[in-house]
Amino acid sequence: MRGIARKPQAPPPPIITDPFAVIPVQPDTVERKQDSQGNIHLRLSVQPKGMVKKVADWLGYDYTKKIQLDEYGTAYYSQVDGQTTLDTIINHMTDKLGTSRDDTEGMVVLYTKKLMTMNMLALIVPENARRNP
Repeated sequence: MRGIARKPQAPPPPIITDPFAVIPVQPDTVERKQDSQGNIHLRLSVQPKGMVKKVADWLGYDYTKKIQLDEYGTAYYSQVDGQTTLDTIINHMTDKLGTSRDDTEGMVVLYTKKLMTMNMLALIVPENARRNP
């Protein structure tokens, strides 16, 4: 009798020990521009596939996602350089905007989540911020 071949399981993801030690990065698919008021505009081109692409092409539909950041979002995203941690961004924004550390942490978490769900931001977890289970 033959055994059932099992698919090898991926190792569990690391546990993030300090969530503010992560580094936000702008994906290559995102374009960043600044307007005359200094606010940042982000643009992500999404390429549909299959029948959706055919219908979209026929209708001339643009699948581009766009977002205009306000003063706080611009203060946040202007520091996204692939090297600066969320903790450093929070410290800088607290000083620049004159808000409390707790309020700034809340803003940064909200912006990070929102931009990640829109695929306009990704996170790098450095070795010093992770622990293997």
